[in-house]
Amino acid sequence: MGVDNYYELPLHNHNRDLSYIAPIMPVPECKDWLPYKFNTYAEVGEPVYSPSTHLVMEAPGHVTLLPHYTTATHSPAPGMLAYTQPFQLLSAEGVKVLREIVGRNQPEGGPSRGSRVALRGLYYSSPWVRDFHNCPIMLATMSKAAGELLVPSHHINACSQVNFSVPGMSGAAEFWHWDSISYVCNFLLNDPGEVEGGNLEIIKMEKHAGMAALEGGQVPPGAVERMEYGPPGKAVLCQGSEILHHVTPVVSKVPRMVVILCFAPADVFRPDKLVLDTEVREDTATGHQASGAYEFFRGRAWVCGQALSGMASKVPFTEDRQALAGRLRSVASEVERVAALLDGSSSDAIGFFDESRNRRGSEYLGCEEGEGGLVGS
Repeated sequence: MGVDNYYELPLHNHNRDLSYIAPIMPVPECKDWLPYKFNTYAEVGEPVYSPSTHLVMEAPGHVTLLPHYTTATHSPAPGMLAYTQPFQLLSAEGVKVLREIVGRNQPEGGPSRGSRVALRGLYYSSPWVRDFHNCPIMLATMSKAAGELLVPSHHINACSQVNFSVPGMSGAAEFWHWDSISYVCNFLLNDPGEVEGGNLEIIKMEKHAGMAALEGGQVPPGAVERMEYGPPGKAVLCQGSEILHHVTPVVSKVPRMVVILCFAPADVFRPDKLVLDTEVREDTATGHQASGAYEFFRGRAWVCGQALSGMASKVPFTEDRQALAGRLRSVASEVERVAALLDGSSSDAIGFFDESRNRRGSEYLGCEEGEGGLVGS
């Protein structure tokens, strides 16, 4: 089953006194046989990314904080952000460029959960998207809103994902769920008048309590809040791993297109909350069955390796051999947890609530039956 509290995993719990800021995880040196082709600007017809041309980068007017969904001017500490007020992220030219990139890279798979299909792997296939997601100016704004330094997700084939609603398909575009990565930034590529439906809604409750309320049909009046994105390129940053949310049915013939940028804490002693089951099932639905396990392996290897580097530079001198052994065993425990997930002897599935069937669901369209949850809103 999924991890209820990532902060209680030994890697994070045993090293609460440590902080180590790791750089952005690099792409693989060996790019042969990758499920997604790695492209440079010389290989695709994309303009070179320029923050002065493609960004607007407003600061959010206010943020909503956990656990009580109160508002503030900023997030005062790591892990407190629920979501921001919408803020402009891309310029009109940035929206235009991204629409063209998405138009050239249409998703090939079918729907996975809810009435939408996903385009993944843009961090590999699009140099513009890769530079945009790594942009220091953009990351600084996201980090300030989150109350902690952020980097692109360590599961980089899902770093930049685009969800398309399926015209004519009934049911919620996204079932009730929480995300399988710490933070997500979502923005539409559609003009607001193009799409009918497709509203992002959240339940302002602790996520497990909210899920229990859904299953019991007892969501309190006023607990559901609807988020309004605004025009294309206007974004909302959420700690999606901690808020229960869904997307209402899209009834228009024009697909709703939402871009999802995934982020993790730069401090490797804070959890990124990656879920293997989610990524494998999503990749299976999009025809890239082989990529999920490899990306999860790389991401966890990076975090564990950086944690060891952090220990080597941050742990003060001590003669307490047991304490030093405990540090190393916390990393070994994480390596064993990940290895068990990869060889199938354990599962980290987190589940979702399928409102069309009014029950906790486990079936992914286009996948074998099992439990899981998906990133994205």
